[in-house]
Amino acid sequence: MSTKREKPNYDQALKRLLSRAHDAFLDLIAPGLTWQGERSPELPAVARYADLVWEVAAGSDWRGVLHIELQTDSDERIGERVAEYGIRLWLRDHLPVRSVVVFLRPTQPPASPFVIEWRGAESLRYTFDVVRLWEIPPERVLARPEYDLWPLAGLMGNPTLEAAVSIAERIASAPLPEHERSDLAVLLVVLAEVRLGARVVLQALRRSPMIDDLLRHSSVAELFREEGMREGMREGMREGMRDSVRRVMETRFGTLDVAMTEAIEAATDDDLNDLVTLSAIGTLEQVRERLGLP
Repeated sequence: MSTKREKPNYDQALKRLLSRAHDAFLDLIAPGLTWQGERSPELPAVARYADLVWEVAAGSDWRGVLHIELQTDSDERIGERVAEYGIRLWLRDHLPVRSVVVFLRPTQPPASPFVIEWRGAESLRYTFDVVRLWEIPPERVLARPEYDLWPLAGLMGNPTLEAAVSIAERIASAPLPEHERSDLAVLLVVLAEVRLGARVVLQALRRSPMIDDLLRHSSVAELFREEGMREGMREGMREGMRDSVRRVMETRFGTLDVAMTEAIEAATDDDLNDLVTLSAIGTLEQVRERLGLP
């Protein structure tokens, strides 16, 4: 009875030999370079979370993956980030990938494409689209019947307090259950902070009894209580903020690890104010960085 011989594994032996003869091997495959030292060949498998990943189609015979990143400020590393996400998405799904970076407030976005050069020649090029939300008229979303998109109008065009109040009034009059209208009104305030300042917007919105009623009946409204409350009410506000941040983050990113939960519990008032916005529109990396987590 014959047995099948296992194929010898020359991989490790070959690597050792080439490492010992590195100068000669370099001269063979990449003349002109000089060997400087070994680096770890291990590629870290660190979890990454993109903001939005959607499977899309064009007609009946083409499908792809659209990767969307939401940015409040310019980030010089956004190009390498979206390139990494794009390659990871390709390796996972083997579908065509396109990345779109949506900037929420006026800034100078990094230019596309992201390029890695090797001695003056391109070795990698990743092209991504840039959307400047402030260049899009708010009527583009307000004219649509999808009410969930309306709070985004507070970031578009040249926002004013009057425009924010008008959007809030439209939300308050929408044919939706009260809790949904409340959530949309609060999200409008959260997003308006990016362009106008949350407290200024809140004060303007609460002058309308109809809008004020929506905000007061929202579970997130405690985030915006005025200064001067008794300390007990302030602590209730902080706990409401923590709870809101946790719930929004769990909805977007899944179950939070112990370190993140503890960091939210220990967050200062300033941290919580930033986290309210970041939890709604930021990336997981931005939230972790704000909490001082790796």
